[in-house]
Amino acid sequence: MRKFGILLAALLLLSALSVSAQEEEEERDVLEMNFGVGVGIPGSGISDWMDTLGAKTGWSLGMDIGYFLSPKMVLGFNFTYYQFTIDGNDQTANLHHRFYSPSAYLKYYFEGESNLVPYLKLHAGVENPKFTTWVSDGTFRYREKSYDPTFAFGIGAGAFYYTSDYSGLFIEANYHQAITKNTTATFGGNTYDFGTNAGLIDIHAGVRILISKG
Repeated sequence: MRKFGILLAALLLLSALSVSAQEEEEERDVLEMNFGVGVGIPGSGISDWMDTLGAKTGWSLGMDIGYFLSPKMVLGFNFTYYQFTIDGNDQTANLHHRFYSPSAYLKYYFEGESNLVPYLKLHAGVENPKFTTWVSDGTFRYREKSYDPTFAFGIGAGAFYYTSDYSGLFIEANYHQAITKNTTATFGGNTYDFGTNAGLIDIHAGVRILISKG
């Protein structure tokens, strides 16, 4: 009887350890949320846009919400806002060039033993440019005009550093390209052609938060 009690206790202990190990294996990251700020560096085309309205280095504000397809791969949604000052004149001093950029992204983390985790990122989505343009409705003026949405895509890389089990800091750089060459805006019965494709480099840093289950 005593041996049976010892055997039963051993089986219960092994069962408890097995359940604990199983629960530990099932615990995994489900969602990531990233919030970052940074700089936007305009590329050729928009850095000398319309000859006299070139975009100058500006700032960006963005967020990611992603779902873990696997422990290392995330599919998600990104929204980034870019604002650029203008290499213009006194009439454009209080005006800006802007991009509103929602996109889907795919990210791959090179997880290892270190708290520092590099990653690669691809994104594709919609570009919504709002650029200061010389327009007329009988009177010529500079005005921030919304151009038609168009396709945009890019590639980037970054690194994330764990400051706790479920959060940390990241820095990321992306090349972003928008097919804006033939997109147009209308004002005062006139149509204005964007005229060039928009490229930029976005460098930003921020906070990453992980949500896990298990």
